[in-house]
Formats: sequence, C-alpha cells, structure tokens
Amino acid sequence: MTTYGTESPGPGGLETALPDPITPYGAAKATAETAVRLLHPTAVVARTSLIIGDGGSVHEKIVRELATGTREGVLFTDDIRCPVHVTDLAAALWELAASKAAGVFHLAGTDAVSRHSLGVLLARRDGLDPALLPAGRRADSRLAGALDVRLDSRATQKRLSTRLRGAREFLHKS
Repeated sequence: MTTYGTESPGPGGLETALPDPITPYGAAKATAETAVRLLHPTAVVARTSLIIGDGGSVHEKIVRELATGTREGVLFTDDIRCPVHVTDLAAALWELAASKAAGVFHLAGTDAVSRHSLGVLLARRDGLDPALLPAGRRADSRLAGALDVRLDSRATQKRLSTRLRGAREFLHKS
C-alpha cells in the first residue's frame, strides 16, 4: 500500500484522474504511484490530503504559532485542500489493507477549504482568536505548486464503512 498526498489529481479530483504534477515534489509522488501500480497491479494506492489530528499536525502547529505571534507568515486564501482527520484516515487505510481492494483510492475529507479557512476552524477549536491569523494569496507569492487540489473521495467512500468526515465537522467545537 502506498500513501501520499497528491499534488494535483487531475481534472475533477477523481480517482480515475492521472496525477498532473507541476513541481519536483509532485513529480516524485506521481513516479512512485506509477511504479507501484506497474510492479504491483493488485496494490492499493491511497491519495490523501492535509492530515489533521488533535493538535499535533504541522498545519495545526503553524496556526497556533501564527495566532500567538511566534511565527511570521500567512495562511493562503486561494490554496484549496480537502483535509482529513488522522483517525478517519487510519481507519480507512486499515479497512482497505484488510480487503481485496486494488487500485487508486482517495482518502480525503468532504470539505474543500482554503488553508486560511482551515486555520480559522483550527483556531476556534483551540480557543484562539481567528482574527489574529494573517491571510494572503499563494498566487501573489513565489511558491510553486497547485492552488486547487480537491480530492473527490465519493467513489472510495462507497466502498468503506469508515466515514471520511470534512474539516467543518471534525473541527466543530461542541
């Protein structure tokens, strides 16, 4: 089983889309996916997105540091992803590994959100002031990479008993 975040799954974000990398990082992932599928046609290739947990992910740490002023930078309003909760991802991977499934599977959350919107959700969950999160546009930066990387997990979700929740749900503060 190969698992990685995809840089750009292609038009519509469907599992049937071929990778469409635009950076060396994305090209390396696409090469790995192709190699796995050629060498092990019965393997599961899992494409995922930003992985969020209960405070320990890189994105969660960045949001805390930006909100508390211990880090400089911005959260992009035009950089779209489909975050997945680590427990949902782990359960779905376990389920696929225990099955006779083969092929490409998208394991991402149901919500397409910008990194800034995700930061706002994280800040609210953690009791931080979302107004303290600086916003910017990735398109205005010199950073390479795809802006809109939506993964459509509906086909995979039909095969799983594990429900892949969206960020708005798993970050909702009760």
